[in-house]
Amino acid sequence: MATEIKDVGVWRQTKTLLYKNYLVKCRTKKNSVQEILYPIIWLLLLMVVSLINPSNHYAAMPNNFLGTLDEYTDSHLFIGYTPVTNATTQIMHVASSECFTTDVIIRPYADEEKLKDASASFQEQFAGVVFKDAMSYDLRFFPISVPISAFYIESRESCYSRDCEAATYFHSEFTTLQACIDSAIIKVKTNYSAWKELKVTQAVVMGEAAVVEIDTFPRAFMLIYLVMAFSSFGYSLAVHVVAEKQKKLKEFMKIMGLHDTAFWLPWVLLYSSFVLLMSLLMAVITTVFSPFTKSSCFLIFLLFSLYGISLVSTLLMHRA
Repeated sequence: MATEIKDVGVWRQTKTLLYKNYLVKCRTKKNSVQEILYPIIWLLLLMVVSLINPSNHYAAMPNNFLGTLDEYTDSHLFIGYTPVTNATTQIMHVASSECFTTDVIIRPYADEEKLKDASASFQEQFAGVVFKDAMSYDLRFFPISVPISAFYIESRESCYSRDCEAATYFHSEFTTLQACIDSAIIKVKTNYSAWKELKVTQAVVMGEAAVVEIDTFPRAFMLIYLVMAFSSFGYSLAVHVVAEKQKKLKEFMKIMGLHDTAFWLPWVLLYSSFVLLMSLLMAVITTVFSPFTKSSCFLIFLLFSLYGISLVSTLLMHRA
């Protein structure tokens, strides 16, 4: 008799135990209903939070042309430079005569400290050029003329007006002065004027596709939701597995010829089906109503289902 039981295949044992686990779920209807309602309640909370804190929807934006460099050559800058050498003096003279349509005041200073002291008298109209050698230099502008941060973190709506921080380099003549000095260095070294090509360079704020910006609080709540929505499945599965372990059902069935795979696989199949059905329901609701209306239903379903299945697999691995 024992030999006949041991000859039973894994798949037949799996089907039998799967039916047994199904009957257990049917006999504990209260717990089974709670397992299903728990993620739905969290889903409703997520929808309420997303409605209270709606996401920012931005339509697609085309490229925004700011203009060309020669539009900012009518400058009223006061430009100081240091150190004073034949090479730096020649570079600044060429820059003044080639690039600017008005007489720009260019004044040499002995060192950077004197350049800084002189800037206090001119405020925003002052620009400093500190040469490291005949080929490299640093530009000194007041903070109001350059972006506050290297990382642009403001809403992109402002980037389609003159107040856009990302375009500050262009509107403050920082870019024009840089291109002008580069052109002057090229002419001094090669006797070729590159300003004709540089001055028609167009500055563009690149367009963007339609996006949805989610605030910090709803984003944090979504992370909590993803963890809590499937916790009921993990809790219920742990209860059933521990109860069988306490009754030593696994040891008894192994004596009768049960394969290890046939013991664990029914639980995996049963709860994976629960997870897949619940993930499909949640994906449809969240993409049709809120908050993932701009997302792909399949990708949201994949996110939910993979997380739920990994949770079930991890729990069974620890209980094995």
